[in-house]
Amino acid sequence: MTAPLTAEVILPVSFCETLTYLVPEELREQIAPGCRVLVPLRGKQAQMGIVMALHEALEVNYKLKDIKALVDLVPVMSQTQLSFWKWIASYYACKIGEVMMAALPTGLKSEDAYKAKTESVLYLSPLYRSELSCQELLHSLQTKAKKQYLLLERFLSMKSEEFTVRKADLLLLDDSSPAALKALIDKGILEVQQQEVSRLKVLQADENRLLQLSPAQEQAYREIHQHWQTKDICLLHGVTSSGKTEIYSRLIKEVLAENKQVLYLLPEIALTTQMTQRLKKIFGPQMLIYHSKCSMNERVEMWHRILQEDGPLLVVGVRSSVFLPFTRLGLVVVDEEHEISYKQSEPAPRYHARNAALMLAKMHHAKAILGSATPSLESYTKAREGRYGLVNLTQRYRDIQLPEIILADINEAKRKKELVAMFTPTLVENMQACLQAGEQIILFHNRRGYASVMSCKECDWTPHCERCDVPLTYHKESHSLRCHYCGRQYPIPSSCPSCGKAMMASFGFGTEQVEEALHQLFPQARVARMDTDVLHERNAIGQLIEDFEQQKTDILIGTQMLTKGLDFDHVALVGVLNADTMLNQNDFRAHER
Repeated sequence: MTAPLTAEVILPVSFCETLTYLVPEELREQIAPGCRVLVPLRGKQAQMGIVMALHEALEVNYKLKDIKALVDLVPVMSQTQLSFWKWIASYYACKIGEVMMAALPTGLKSEDAYKAKTESVLYLSPLYRSELSCQELLHSLQTKAKKQYLLLERFLSMKSEEFTVRKADLLLLDDSSPAALKALIDKGILEVQQQEVSRLKVLQADENRLLQLSPAQEQAYREIHQHWQTKDICLLHGVTSSGKTEIYSRLIKEVLAENKQVLYLLPEIALTTQMTQRLKKIFGPQMLIYHSKCSMNERVEMWHRILQEDGPLLVVGVRSSVFLPFTRLGLVVVDEEHEISYKQSEPAPRYHARNAALMLAKMHHAKAILGSATPSLESYTKAREGRYGLVNLTQRYRDIQLPEIILADINEAKRKKELVAMFTPTLVENMQACLQAGEQIILFHNRRGYASVMSCKECDWTPHCERCDVPLTYHKESHSLRCHYCGRQYPIPSSCPSCGKAMMASFGFGTEQVEEALHQLFPQARVARMDTDVLHERNAIGQLIEDFEQQKTDILIGTQMLTKGLDFDHVALVGVLNADTMLNQNDFRAHER
């Protein structure tokens, strides 16, 4: 009699690590680490879990429950990925079930969440695939059923080597008759089958888009390779507009030529949108784009492609991309490595994608490059100490000049009563000059909503979120108070709940109020706002960026997502509103940020 086989199962819970279950005899030969299973938990319906490890003859002093079902015949995770999850849980002091909840796409968290996309494909019956039988059939239809004859002729002209044509393609042709097609199917001449198709767009590449490196870029490129001889991580400290992306592209091209995978991390979806437009022209079908705006089914299909595909692959994405199931990772690129957006604050795991990506690279024996014009203190210190390679790129591409920086004193403008809404006279004059010259303007203010806070002028009572205990932000468009941590909305009180006086007032300003002021100040200007309040729809970011690139927008006002390395040709003025507030945030990194 064989020894009992037990499985350590990861479950999406935060009260334990793994739970042990007994593997039924009929599943012994099929189950493997990384497979999804259904297990009983607390008497509830079967819970989806991931097999972490298998053990024979494990002695326990309690009765084990059986695994109810095996969901996958092929693991959906690699052993390296499971080790990565364990490291995340240990390093960031959380349960591995919490890592599972963050890492696994929603479509893989339940047995039937993912639905494969199918399309109807027409097959020519095997009875008519010989030349003689096909000619006899055509002759018969030509005399008896003209429309069926014409449709079958078109089918034969379009068919693949497997005698197949997509039903939709055949019916797109002029004069195609659905009735004639139905008749051909009813007669058994054509057969219909459902075929799985990918939801992922096939990107087209332009082989000539890889730009020639400048002498300074070429030198930096060589230095990176020199550092990689002795170190796995290199920091590329390049000033803005120095052309770091071109260097990344050259390095990525080399790794893909070795039939390996590359992870290219970006801090924000907004930057992902513009960067992918550049990268897909170089790498095309070898590239996947992964972020929160991808649908549930698309994420599952990307997951399977990364896990199963043997060819070279570039994955461009935001911080959650570190959890994808890489199998042949050769290079990790962390662009704008200093960005705080790489840090997950809530909920657990509270990981930093940059540090997690470096560990992922180490587990895969891959190289890593960190890029920034303003590196984080920890990365720069490690580079200066020799733990990372350090490459400096001090020359801007094509000798582009650095912008002139003008400081405008808000207090002085207030004292002289020259402030126009929240704008100083200096900023207003420069905006007017730019608009008259047909140039574009970007205004940065890192507070969304209409007003920073609302409080009672009589007793200073301030509404707080019942869940998060943080002050609520006033949003004029939705006429509500909103928590920027959990997203919960509250009605605006007509009177103060504390003192009963109708003295509620808003203080400070956010991007909503800036947008309103711009419309009043420059009624002819085309103004757009870029923050998470207006970018709910999937393609909203891409459309907004495209409109600005095509000069359909004159002034773009936004929060921190606007500062993540976006590149626009016709911008002549960038205004930072209330810059002092960012230096005095209750954050020990405030001056660094």
